[in-house]
Amino acid sequence: MEKLVKQLRNRLALHGRLVVMAALAMGAGACKDFFEEPITDSRVELLSPGADAQTSVYAVTFLWEPLDGALQYRLQLASPSFEDAVLFHADTTLEQNRFSISLEPGRYQWRVKARNGSSETPYTTRTLTIHEAALSTQTVLQAAPPDNFLTSQSRVTLEWQGIFSASSYRVQVDTNGFADESQLVLEQVVEGESFAYTMPAEAEYEWRVRAENDTAQSRWSTVRRFIHDRTPPDAPALAAPANNAQVRSPATLQWHASEDAVSYRLYVYKSDSTLYSSQFPLRQTGTSYTFDAGTRGERVLWRVRATDRAGNESGYSGWRNFTIIN
Repeated sequence: MEKLVKQLRNRLALHGRLVVMAALAMGAGACKDFFEEPITDSRVELLSPGADAQTSVYAVTFLWEPLDGALQYRLQLASPSFEDAVLFHADTTLEQNRFSISLEPGRYQWRVKARNGSSETPYTTRTLTIHEAALSTQTVLQAAPPDNFLTSQSRVTLEWQGIFSASSYRVQVDTNGFADESQLVLEQVVEGESFAYTMPAEAEYEWRVRAENDTAQSRWSTVRRFIHDRTPPDAPALAAPANNAQVRSPATLQWHASEDAVSYRLYVYKSDSTLYSSQFPLRQTGTSYTFDAGTRGERVLWRVRATDRAGNESGYSGWRNFTIIN
């Protein structure tokens, strides 16, 4: 009998050690997920422009190697140098590993450091010289809206970066790939670096811009697209619970997906048709919601509407109500 008790005690002790070891392993994993690796001793590797680069291109893209453990990068750009800075042209925080800007001829210094939530690297610095060149060799950098911009608004502001020696900019808008410049949707010469355009109809538009002066013109920018969509999605159809149902709390409210919808707004009301709480209407990306409020015998009403990528909102679904029985 004593031998059996001793064996049982040994097994329990072994089980306890295994539980402790598992808990420590889980804790170590959690700590690893929580604590960031410091990047203080790392450096950002700059890729382009190269060291002491010289160029006659005004539109410059600064590029660096992504750094493991970094969440953001801080880029600074000054002329003629950081020590004797006359002008800071950029001081920005980025998540991507590139930055584009249009610069005038001159001497510049640029530097980048990486950051995460708890540490940062030192700056890595390079020098760049831009020489004056003909406007015809330059390209305008577009600023906004981003390519494939989708909107339900009829007015869009087209923006770009200015170019040295330009006195005006020619903006073209089309829906046919600029195949026939005599049949463009719009061609406009402006002196500034933006143009507010009102779209005449729902369509996919393309735009480009070039710089001009009295004797020359730049190359066309790249072509960007923007889409005008003001057609709302269909109103969602409610699925469950059935109208006038008796349900136990928590109640799962379900509805059918609407074509082109990317999110839904759920409205839940008290029996007097006032919103149930300040959290409603509630935005949902899925097609169900667990309602865990309410008291026994309470009658609750609800309905849903859908929203598409352009921000168009559907009409409301039909009304449904249910009564909580627990």
